[in-house]
Amino acid sequence: MAGKKRDAPTRQAKAKGARIVSAFLDNDEVFRTAKTTGAKVTEPAVLRLKYRPDFDKRDFDRKARDLVRLGQEGKLSKAKSDRDSNSVYDRNNKTMRDRSSVYRERMIRRLTKNGKLTKDHGTRETNKYLANKSLVDRLYYPKRKQPTAVGQGVDADHIQELQLDGEDAYDNLRLMDAWTNRQIGSDISVALRNVPEGHPIIVKWIDE
Repeated sequence: MAGKKRDAPTRQAKAKGARIVSAFLDNDEVFRTAKTTGAKVTEPAVLRLKYRPDFDKRDFDRKARDLVRLGQEGKLSKAKSDRDSNSVYDRNNKTMRDRSSVYRERMIRRLTKNGKLTKDHGTRETNKYLANKSLVDRLYYPKRKQPTAVGQGVDADHIQELQLDGEDAYDNLRLMDAWTNRQIGSDISVALRNVPEGHPIIVKWIDE
């Protein structure tokens, strides 16, 4: 099926008050129609990303750039929903844990390897905690507390989103502003609601 190409955000993607949707589907109408009629869509889903003023711009730009590249390499598709996809076995307490949480703890240990600065330990030049205090403080931001603005916390973000068929592996994780990460992830999920599982996706970045 062919759909009319769109060069501007849909009405749903425009501002609702002060909020701008950061992800929308260029050919959403094609997929909505196919979902109703049962027709097969042969063209890829075209996901457009747009910076929101409440985002960390550096983190958003890096995310958008990587997703555009991954789409060009043919690596993106809508993944099957899997609630256990981000789980890893913890040998210490013999339970399954969130891989992102394990990654976060590893980063904290790496950034605080020399311990906190005291009169008997370390100097301002050698103490890792002091040098990385701002980032460590954001890593310690309560995981269960939802950030309400940029800069309140840091997440372990999947470079290739799990919902875009990304692998749940440590080398697919990196730190990202928590608010930006969670909002763009939510916007992408809503944008792809009419796309069937396994369907290929390409990403276009509206860089303004």
